[in-house]
Amino acid sequence: MADLTIVSAEAFACHSPAPQIIWAKDMTPMFEANIIVKVITASGIEGVGGVLIPTEHHYDYSVTESYRNLFPEVVGKQLEDRSALTEFMLTRCVPLNPLSVSSLDIAMWDAFAKHQKKPLCEVLGKKRDKIKSYASTPLFHSIQDYTKFVRQLQSQHFQTIKFHTWCDLEFDLAMVSEVCPQFPDLKFMIDCEQRYTRSDALTLGKKLDELQFVWFEAPFNDFDWDSYQWLRGEISTPIIGAGNSILNPLMIEQSLKQDVFSHARVDTTYVGGITKALQVMEIANKYNKNNELQSWSYPLGQAANLHIMLSHTNCEYFEQVVPFEDHEHGAKSFIRTNETGHVEANSEPGLGIEIDWEVINRDWYSYIKWDGVKLEAQTRSI
Repeated sequence: MADLTIVSAEAFACHSPAPQIIWAKDMTPMFEANIIVKVITASGIEGVGGVLIPTEHHYDYSVTESYRNLFPEVVGKQLEDRSALTEFMLTRCVPLNPLSVSSLDIAMWDAFAKHQKKPLCEVLGKKRDKIKSYASTPLFHSIQDYTKFVRQLQSQHFQTIKFHTWCDLEFDLAMVSEVCPQFPDLKFMIDCEQRYTRSDALTLGKKLDELQFVWFEAPFNDFDWDSYQWLRGEISTPIIGAGNSILNPLMIEQSLKQDVFSHARVDTTYVGGITKALQVMEIANKYNKNNELQSWSYPLGQAANLHIMLSHTNCEYFEQVVPFEDHEHGAKSFIRTNETGHVEANSEPGLGIEIDWEVINRDWYSYIKWDGVKLEAQTRSI
């Protein structure tokens, strides 16, 4: 029987060629680090997990630094105890970025599924082979650019598109009013990055009702539950949160219990990995709601979310970052929307993502490893 004792853990924080996009008019360009975690068991099974860390002004170092506190909690422990290890890490009395725990949890689940010689979704109880995809756009400076890009996406078989835009009412209203009617066969969503006032959200929301949008994402701060409840009473378009702030399943349950959001919204790479995402899926199902997972990530993070989706039925869409190539750093296999507008996992064990270690070793700027005896940590200039 395989020895599933975790004997080493290491992390690579990498810079990537992803463009430094702006998410709203008052924000600066984002540096999107690709964080890769690798765990190895005594029997030689290798598990990998990954998260995307978006920061303004410079690449993030906090996640790799937090592994100084996390790796000693898992090295020497059993892979079968991965969920208990994650719960334990999330309650440590140190300032931890939850994305650190998420990436480590995902790596442990990947290793366990590889031990089972099954794709992760099968280990989790696969419910379907594919899920509808929506294209998640970058920002553009003109309405004409949005129109041109939507036309390109339609030619790539997308049937649903989510706009990221400037979070400026005048521009956003004009853009959806002009672009959407040109594509009557497509469905649309919009993400306003928690930057709208009530009056602006109501004005845009009424237009979204007219255009029959799939959902209105993050008009307000995720904790402004009064405004979400108010807006849901004023418009018919489903309204969801950003999914980056309310990460504790107990708080998520309270928001659903109070009917704050039309659906739950988290990202497996933010909420605490596979372990915590599974809990949120169950909570959402308890209140007859979807948990619409976000997947703005590199391939490992995208795959983690996809396997959760394929093992549940209360999630309707997979978020596909476009252009594809901008967020495929460090991998040799990718998740791509097919000709029917769906995505599916491959048949490989675990997450099904092959890492390009040559690229990872070339592009890391912060590295840390713990083997139970020696801590190795390095940084390189970017």
